[in-house]
Amino acid sequence: MEVNDMLATNNMTISLGASVTIPVTQDVTVIVPKELKPAAGNITVSLGKPITVPVLVPVEHKSTPTCINDPFMVDGECYKVTAMSFGNPHGAVFVDDVDSVDVQKLGSALGTHVLFPKGASIVFIQVLDKENIKVRLWQKGQPETDFTPEAACVAGTAAMMCQKILLNRTNVSFGGNTFIVNWDRGNSEVTLTGSENLLSVEGSCANR
Repeated sequence: MEVNDMLATNNMTISLGASVTIPVTQDVTVIVPKELKPAAGNITVSLGKPITVPVLVPVEHKSTPTCINDPFMVDGECYKVTAMSFGNPHGAVFVDDVDSVDVQKLGSALGTHVLFPKGASIVFIQVLDKENIKVRLWQKGQPETDFTPEAACVAGTAAMMCQKILLNRTNVSFGGNTFIVNWDRGNSEVTLTGSENLLSVEGSCANR
């Protein structure tokens, strides 16, 4: 069976419906349908378990086991930040109107904050209703970025973890596209469903 057209990267699992499992390397598994070349459409990728232990994110936080809605001061203003990682440090910040946020200025200030010793990407999240959120991203070392799978999963997981979304899944509007983040609270695995073109190896990778 040909697998060169399949999508895979270390520590990610890609599911495309009814499937068989083909091990590619020790750390990479591709899950594909029984058909050799599936039609273009949505795929689901697993980013694994969210890292919330402060020393592993890393973030400076010692008062509780996780850094959830922790106050970060920027220019005299207090912002509540939830720190999380799926391989790269992120801070999630809930706002009333994500479109009005100065992502470059505030994202840079929070992402280079002393409480993030290695820096972090900052995800700004607006809760639209009980199932939907809208997201913008300041990516570490870059200007505002339209989309990364890791940031989408950080946003969705933070919304559920902070009980802004009470379901185990949420729709994430991000860079003009909509994705589904699912958080299995039983095993803590987080998956992301979206366009195959956007979740390809070149543009996705969770380790980006």
